[in-house]
Amino acid sequence: RDLDTRAAEEARLLAEHDARLVVGDVPPLACAAALRAGIPSVVVSNFTWDWIYAHYARWLADTPQLLPVIRTAYESAATALRLPMAGGFEPFANIVDVPLVARHARRPAAQTRDELGLPRDRPLALLSFGRYGLGAVDWAAVAQDPDLAVMVTRDAVDAGPVSSAFGGNVFQFDVPSLEARGIRYEDLVAAADVVLTKPGYGIITECAANDTALIYTSRGDFAEYAVLVDAMPRLLRCAHLEQRDLFAGRWTPTVRQVLDQPAVARPRCDGAEVVADRLLQSF
Repeated sequence: RDLDTRAAEEARLLAEHDARLVVGDVPPLACAAALRAGIPSVVVSNFTWDWIYAHYARWLADTPQLLPVIRTAYESAATALRLPMAGGFEPFANIVDVPLVARHARRPAAQTRDELGLPRDRPLALLSFGRYGLGAVDWAAVAQDPDLAVMVTRDAVDAGPVSSAFGGNVFQFDVPSLEARGIRYEDLVAAADVVLTKPGYGIITECAANDTALIYTSRGDFAEYAVLVDAMPRLLRCAHLEQRDLFAGRWTPTVRQVLDQPAVARPRCDGAEVVADRLLQSF
């Protein structure tokens, strides 16, 4: 279905619920529906979809109207609240820059380590790769490394690596079970000395907010990759790990390298409060 049809359907729902404002990250449908409903829309994001899709222009020959349709929808937004590490935003007439929106730990790192039985005598790394599993990692090599402790997680989406390969220095946690105990993912980020991950806005901001170093690997042909990698050194201690070293379990040298870096001035991470205040005051 085309965007206009979807926007008309969504506009009816907005009217039924007496909506006064639409806030989105950052679907063009939200802006188009708000316009049809006669109410303002605000986007909150660091990237826009037209900018991302333009990176894959060679694949858009069969959908030449895609980018113009997205940009026209964005043009109707009242405001774009632009987060750091940004790309795009050309269609928006009113752009306001805001600080990082990030999840902060709700408990001290030492408390989380003690409650989960995590060691303090060596660096602690958290693997954060979402649904992109790590079955190809040489877990035997990781398990034999006495100079590093590793946390891995699993949930309904990401089952995690095969636990039978783990040794005493690898700790696997079930995310729903942790949440039932009041331990959130951002608490694990704060408890770790370093996070191993692929670059993404959420994990970068969580590391920055909780003063945790970050080791990243490449993530293929993603439009946002270069922007994120360029911004990271200004936000936190970081280092690149080649994929061959990731899968071979050769992590400790890069962990030592990133932890030896001088501290980076912690950026503002109160974007959630800033965004909420602006929405309340302006709309």
